Amino acid sequence: MPSPPNEGEDQGASPVNRPSVGSFQSSGKRKVRNKKKKGAITANVTGTKYEIVRIVINEVDFIKTREDDETANLIWSDSAVQHEKIAELRNYQRINHFPGMGEICRKDCLARNMSKMIKCQPQEYSFIPKTWIFPAEYTQFQNYVKELRRKRKQKTFIVKPANGAMGHGISLIRNCEKLPAQEHFIVQEYLDKPFLMEGYKFDLRIYILVTSCDPLRIFLYNDGLVRMGTEKYHAPSEANLSQLYMHLTNYSVNKHNENFERDETMDKGSKRSIGWFTEFLRANDYDVAKFWGDVSELVVKTIIVAEPHVLHAYRMCRPGQPPGSDSVCFEVLGFDIILDRKLKPWLLEINRAPSFGTDQKIDYDVKKGVLLNAFKLLNIRKEGLWCVEVGSTLNSAHNTNCINAGSIQTRPGMDIDKPQPTNGTQYPI
Repeated sequence: MPSPPNEGEDQGASPVNRPSVGSFQSSGKRKVRNKKKKGAITANVTGTKYEIVRIVINEVDFIKTREDDETANLIWSDSAVQHEKIAELRNYQRINHFPGMGEICRKDCLARNMSKMIKCQPQEYSFIPKTWIFPAEYTQFQNYVKELRRKRKQKTFIVKPANGAMGHGISLIRNCEKLPAQEHFIVQEYLDKPFLMEGYKFDLRIYILVTSCDPLRIFLYNDGLVRMGTEKYHAPSEANLSQLYMHLTNYSVNKHNENFERDETMDKGSKRSIGWFTEFLRANDYDVAKFWGDVSELVVKTIIVAEPHVLHAYRMCRPGQPPGSDSVCFEVLGFDIILDRKLKPWLLEINRAPSFGTDQKIDYDVKKGVLLNAFKLLNIRKEGLWCVEVGSTLNSAHNTNCINAGSIQTRPGMDIDKPQPTNGTQYPI
């Protein structure tokens, strides 16, 4: 395993202009501005607990409205919204959730839908570990384990709640006979040969923006978070299965370990930036273009799995809306991806309500960049939202082409043509 760049070396440009170290700390509740300026864009953010959302709303000069104001141009909610709410929106309004996205964001739904794709396109969907949904697939799982024993092989499996989050209820097992047959959970093959950073296992939080389901438009933010375990990694054995600080990379788990390192720089500590990781790969002669290409392909193919469900649910909420018309929904998704020792990305799970907490400066920097770029891509206007078309300017630093990801659906082995990412921008895939 190569070493990271030496201290003092340039770790790559920052994704956004950095605030001072102390500026990510919340100053408490801010006074809501109720007066609307003529022609101003309004935002109802009373449904979020995250101060960074309000900070970015202020930076883009949106006017915050009262909780009972249902006419705001932008509505942001930390949790999924009722279909009735989407149905009642006016054409100029935008809300940050699509109906039907739970088909890839619940662990059991993701496993079930991926299983269907694996059966018809096994080579295209080889980026998710073998998965079984209990109790329905208990027998298939036990048959698989028996076949492993017949071949004198032993594997480790990870058990997850069907709709859990933040690492709650996760465990590792090797003695599969002990698994209860009637419990509702997910069993997955454990990837025991991960790519390591300084001897630690880690995963990547990748941020995706979906701006439309008809046609399907997806944007990938080229920065994110590297979240590391807090105990040096060793291959799983009966002796270390319970050492979750070694095997799990969830921040919500590892922050409780005394070894968790909080650092205000991008290249140290238990949480780092993907921008820094990209520079690390480049400095150690890894193929960065292939890395981002593999991640992009994983994202597109995964969203394609959800697209029929999302499109059907959206049309049920918005009957009569012509195909290709402006979407009243958008969504920021958090893809959790792990790399194996060959740098192949594997999908762990997808979060439809990724945390926008800013416990550390790196959280502030990355998540602020995600939100700023998302709102620029939405290009909200008082009279409505105009879609970003081919060749339009996102900002002064970056031009982009908006590719209809839906047209890629029927092309297995897709070759996605995209611009080389520059720090702090989103690009379409």
